[in-house]
Amino acid sequence: MPADSPQPAISGTTRLLGFLGDPVIHARSPQNFNPRLAASGHDAVLVPLHVPADRFEAAIPGLLALANLDGLVVTMPYKERLIPWLDSISERARDVGAVNAARRLPDGRWVGDIFDGIGLVGAVGSLGLSPAGMRAGLVGAGGAGAAIAFALAEAGVSALSIVDQNEARASQLCARIAAKGRLAPKAGRFAVGDLDLLVHATPVGMMPEDGIAIDIAGLSARTAVVDIVTKPSTPLLRAATEAGCRVAGGGAMVAAQTAAIARFLGYALVEQV
Repeated sequence: MPADSPQPAISGTTRLLGFLGDPVIHARSPQNFNPRLAASGHDAVLVPLHVPADRFEAAIPGLLALANLDGLVVTMPYKERLIPWLDSISERARDVGAVNAARRLPDGRWVGDIFDGIGLVGAVGSLGLSPAGMRAGLVGAGGAGAAIAFALAEAGVSALSIVDQNEARASQLCARIAAKGRLAPKAGRFAVGDLDLLVHATPVGMMPEDGIAIDIAGLSARTAVVDIVTKPSTPLLRAATEAGCRVAGGGAMVAAQTAAIARFLGYALVEQV
């Protein structure tokens, strides 16, 4: 964050937005949101909320009852688990089966939506590319992976292969996308050398001891690589860079979806110069 970036002045009138996850130590969203909220004249801040997984059901009712909490940005492992606590979700979120943002309406109801797909398409765009016509491979069929898969199908990829440790989850995601009539993805292993775009959407790479989630033998400069882990570098990104690939990390995806999420939460942001 630049030293001269506007900083939020927190007072009793400040509205709260929460970054909900377990863990939250990797969070980039507060750094992305708060300077832009301040620069846009909003008396609001985004704060990390670390709710341990085994205390989620106990914590959520009290959290949603906070009178000065206007919305949540949701990360793993709560993109699916939060849905039963919301009053409604968007059609896009129903397709995906997950949310990554929720807001309180004036009448007190909570609604959810998903923006990971918007972020991924934006990250690809940051490389000067469009997913249209690409042969894509996706690693991870969880909440973020599902949103990305639907977004890639909508963006017009020519082929999509999806792999997940849970083979049934990957197959089910492929079937859900095919039912929308846009594309018929394939579940199971793929050769990275056959791809125009490789997207990694699992937590692997978040911790220092992590390796790479898939076999990348055959990876070449012709394949663009996006790793959604929100760290400046991951083992996958380092290997892809060494192979000459165009690469984008989780920061590019976060940047692409920040404005869309803020607008959904009721806090339109001024454009960055």
